[in-house]
Amino acid sequence: MAIITTTSPLLLHPSKPHHQLSSFLHKNPPRLPKTRLNSTISLYTTSSSSPPSSAPPQQVQTFWQWLTDKGVITPKTPVKPAMVPEGLGLVAQRNISRNEVVLEIPNRLWINPDTVAGSDIGNLCSGLKPWVSVALFLVREKLRKDSAWRVYLDVLPTSTDSTVFWSEQELAELQGSQLLSTTSGVKELVKNEFSKVEEEIIVPNKKLFPSPITFDDFLWAFGILRSRSFSRLRGQNLVLVPLADLYRLLVYMRM
Repeated sequence: MAIITTTSPLLLHPSKPHHQLSSFLHKNPPRLPKTRLNSTISLYTTSSSSPPSSAPPQQVQTFWQWLTDKGVITPKTPVKPAMVPEGLGLVAQRNISRNEVVLEIPNRLWINPDTVAGSDIGNLCSGLKPWVSVALFLVREKLRKDSAWRVYLDVLPTSTDSTVFWSEQELAELQGSQLLSTTSGVKELVKNEFSKVEEEIIVPNKKLFPSPITFDDFLWAFGILRSRSFSRLRGQNLVLVPLADLYRLLVYMRM
């Protein structure tokens, strides 16, 4: 169970505004226990002069409904998604106490090596590095219209801010820098892993991989894992937790 709690009280009518208390998704996430992941969320307040929140994009609303259908969101859930001045956020619907559980995301919604092992491609991925197996799983699920994670995958970005997604023209601006060298090394690593997976798993198993999978697809999955997963890429505890992985998710309160 992934448990998301607050680190300080969140009151709907405080006498003084709160400041940011803790990052929602740690820059260096802690290693995961076997059954529980605790995450803190940022607490922000809006003032009476702040622009009112508005409804989030339809995909986010569909994602929220999916979480409702899965039992994550209930009538007692103290927050709801909305567009706030800084972007997508969660707006508190009532007072939230310090260390109060805001949301709980059950293990069955996580995407990790165990998820891959229990899937149709589990046997094929048993010898792969954890991140490679999860990346391949992500790409396959993204291409499947009937994926159990369809709604979650639809809210994931098509790229991240990582330089591995920069165009050749943009990378040219880094000529001679260590960053360019690092970027090239990372892309080469991912490309080598993809080539191996393509040759040994994808091509020989067309029935399990009916849709073409490209290097760009695999690079997308790598970018998602690198930017959103808890634990490090090399760890067996690598995991994506729907909702808890939304890096810019903020919690706001109405005043």
